[in-house]
Amino acid sequence: MKAANRHYPIAMQNSRGFSLVELMIALVITLILIAGIGQIFVSSKKSFTIQDSLARQQENGRYAIELIAQDLRRSGYFGGTAIIPEIIGSQPPIDADTGTGESFTCPTGDNTWGRMIYFRIFGINDARTNYACIPASGADNGYLRGDVLVVRYGSAYEVGGTTLEDFDDEPNRLYLRSTVFQGRIFKGTEESDSANQVETVAAIRESVVIAHAYYIGDSGRECRGQTVPSLFRVTLSNDGTPVVEEIAYGIDQLQVRYGVDEDIDIDGSLDTTPEFIDPDGDNLIDAYLDANNINNDDSPPFDSVPHWRQVVAAKVWLITRAECGETGLVNNQTYADLGDVDYVVNDDFRRQRYQTTVFLRNLNITDR
Repeated sequence: MKAANRHYPIAMQNSRGFSLVELMIALVITLILIAGIGQIFVSSKKSFTIQDSLARQQENGRYAIELIAQDLRRSGYFGGTAIIPEIIGSQPPIDADTGTGESFTCPTGDNTWGRMIYFRIFGINDARTNYACIPASGADNGYLRGDVLVVRYGSAYEVGGTTLEDFDDEPNRLYLRSTVFQGRIFKGTEESDSANQVETVAAIRESVVIAHAYYIGDSGRECRGQTVPSLFRVTLSNDGTPVVEEIAYGIDQLQVRYGVDEDIDIDGSLDTTPEFIDPDGDNLIDAYLDANNINNDDSPPFDSVPHWRQVVAAKVWLITRAECGETGLVNNQTYADLGDVDYVVNDDFRRQRYQTTVFLRNLNITDR
């Protein structure tokens, strides 16, 4: 045997394997490294998820607040004319002074709501009162909470352009033909009627009648059993009737206050004999008020002020919310001073607050 062993190299004769203790130590070290790498992966994934959620909140919040701000700036723009009583036609504006309250409703099934142009801006405080076009809570896209904000104007794009080439493209939609002095509202099928023609002494503009009502509703989506809220708006369909469309998901709250210039003389009842009183107002905001503190009276004389026709600005607040709750997060904040609301939450959703103030550019003359 000794003679045989002499044929093997010395290194082979002296080689030995790992002991059991050494193997155990190596295994423990490997497990520690794997656990560390796994923890880094989990933390990175959680951080990515949080950042991705925040990015979506910011994107949706900025988009929603800017869209509302753009609509507010356009509110009351009806082509060239600011004198609403000069706008008539085969689909004339709803008479704002009937005393029936019709101008503060939103019926479904016809184009009445689109013709309420005497009120370029309107709101409902923390409810959908008399707005049948906004689905009730529990229905598809149903109202959840917050204010309702309504704006009306003529579209920025004109008929005959790339957006809408001809009245025949959407023949039952409401259109506005206007000059500096006159305006006509009609359906596309009625555009050639004599009742819808204006004098050609000034440039004629033909556009689409726009009406939007913003509200917070049920998106129909859930995450871990929790409803995902969205910003919706009622708009006019291509047949002139109200229809609901989703604007941005994850919008949790909408609140609005309205800036009022009480020096605007809406029915000739103010004393404007002092030379410093302008019947069109002084363009200064006397107060920011919630919708329930603004007069819905549509039966002159308007003894109760302030009135919707005296609104010259709007202050808007939005609260965005993550689609899904976050494990380990406790959000028990109070989002204070959102108009008349202190929005109290106690859950596991991240939220962000957005705010803007918009002055209305287009003065409407409604009494002369």
